[in-house]
Formats: sequence, structure tokens, C-alpha cells
Amino acid sequence: MSIKPYITKIGWDIGGAHIKYCAESESNNIIWYDIIDFDFWSEHDALDEIITRVTDQFNNKNSQIKNYFTMSAEMCDCFENREKGVKYIIDKIKKTKISSSVFTKDGFIDVKKCNLLNTKYIGSFNWFASALYLSNYYDNTIAIDLGSTTCDFILLKDGKILNQRLSDLSGIQNKELLYTGCSRTPLFSLMNNINYKNRAYNIIPENFSTMADVYIILEKLFHKDIYSKSSDGLDYSVINSYKRVSRSFGFDYDKSKKKLLNYLCNKLHERQIHNINSNLLYLVEKYFSGSKFKIIGLGLGANIISEMCIANGYKFKNINHILRTSINGGESLSHLFPAFVLNRISDEI
Repeated sequence: MSIKPYITKIGWDIGGAHIKYCAESESNNIIWYDIIDFDFWSEHDALDEIITRVTDQFNNKNSQIKNYFTMSAEMCDCFENREKGVKYIIDKIKKTKISSSVFTKDGFIDVKKCNLLNTKYIGSFNWFASALYLSNYYDNTIAIDLGSTTCDFILLKDGKILNQRLSDLSGIQNKELLYTGCSRTPLFSLMNNINYKNRAYNIIPENFSTMADVYIILEKLFHKDIYSKSSDGLDYSVINSYKRVSRSFGFDYDKSKKKLLNYLCNKLHERQIHNINSNLLYLVEKYFSGSKFKIIGLGLGANIISEMCIANGYKFKNINHILRTSINGGESLSHLFPAFVLNRISDEI
């Protein structure tokens, strides 16, 4: 008697600096997931090998693999334009010869049927996968996904996704996307200088440190949380973060500088939160003026968003806490939320 094979779904979010995947099988209730360091601009030729290697971990004679992809790596400067980036990634997926579908604004497309006519709504639509999933559970909500590089605002009201975003450009123009994150964002993108005790400390416009170092120093993120590479390639110990931030201000670290550095880091944090909150207030005025709403925090910086909401009196839900109560180890799924939800929405759209 033949045994009907069970299906293992793998959701993939192909980014410029990381490949995120999440696997779920019909045969059990275990969820596997990982975030792979992958500098797409220099390593892109190995994409199909990565997909095949990960897929092989879950492949056996009783299983049927189904891959679901979303992406933002098409914007990397190794491509002449984003359309060619999308085509390249799709061709690499096809090369694996594994059953695969690509997420678009209009649903999933079998990778074999992808062509230049339907690539327009493929690149950088990973946020829309999150929006579709959340729209099934929440109403009158602004989801703020503070990731390593960007901050996405997802707008849900009266059962509809209100976002006007069709690209990074329109997302920025409509204030639905901020290019600021809690890990890879360089300090000089936030401020030019900070005053401390009547002295100006200028921030050097060089990639000596990032906001990951700031949040390590302020204990808002911890070593185990950070999945991005540091500016100097060393680990995210507190002492290394102090050293990197010191370089950004033009001096060497020693213990006597701790108080100064803590002050500088607090000011950088305050500026980033000010920028995020100002953007949020614009969207609230535009879409939720006079009506009740709540905030959902997503991504690596969900707890940072939580603090912002508490300080401003916003009603808040942390997706980390929601996932933790429903899925064993689920709080980490927030870090790769689009990859996780692709598996869930594949049966719904």
C-alpha cells in the first residue's frame, strides 16, 4: 500500500544581507527557521545552492517540498535595475527544480509561470505578506515592523489594507517606509553631532558602528538577538560595541568614557524613536483621526517599539508575546515574519 506523502512548506524571504526561511511540516507541529548571513551583492551566484542545501534537510521519500518565496534582494547594486534583479532571483529558484511559488501583490504565482509581465509586484512585497496575514486577525491596527535596516508601517482598517505602497519609492513618499533600523543603520544617518557638557561631538560619516551597537550598550538588544554583521567583523560584546561607537565620534574607548558614550547612545536612540513616532503620528492623523487604533510591534526591534508605545500611551500588542504563547519558541519568528506567514497564507489566497 502506497503512503501518501506529507507536505513540508518552506517560506523564504530573500534579502540583500540575509536569507530567512521557515519550514513547517504536515507530519508534526515543529517549526524550523533560520537566518543566514548572505551578502547578496557579492554571493548571489550561490543562491540556488543555498536553497537546495536547506531544502535537502527536509526532503525524504515520504515528503513533498513546496517552497514559497518573497524578496527584497532585487534592489542590490549587483543588478542594473530591480526588474533584472527579480528575474535573476526567479531564474535561480527555477534552477533548483523544486516546486516553488513566488508571492506577488495579487497572490502566488508558480515560478514556472513568472515572466516580465508579472514581476512588477514581486520585488520588495515581503511587507504585503505580513499585511495579508495580520489583516485576518486584527482591525484598526498599525503594525510597525522595525527590522535590521528598515521600519515598515502596515495600515489595517475596516478589514482593508490601506497602504498605497507599490515600491520603496512610493513607500517612502507615503511615509509607509522609513529607512531606519535597529541593527544595520549607521549612526551618521540620524544625527551630525551631539552636545554634551558644552562640547560638540561630531559623528564621523564612516561605517565605524551601527545602531546595533547603540542598542547593545543601552541593553535594548542583546548579543543573541543580533543577526547582522558588525562594522568591524567582531562580535557584539558590550566592550566591542563601546569601541565601535567611540570610533564614530573620533576617540578611542576607555572606561572613563562610559558615561559620555551612554549619553551619546541615548541621544541617538531618542532621535530614532522621534523619527519613527513622528512618522506614526502622520499616519494616525491621515487614517485614524478620531478613531481608536492599536499598534502591533514586529521585527528585531519589536520591544523598542513597545517602549515607544508605552511612553506615548498607545494601545500596544507585541507579536513576540502572541507568537510565544501559541508556538514553542515562536517569539523569534517575529525576526523573519514574512517567511513565517508565507506558509500560512499559501492556503488562504
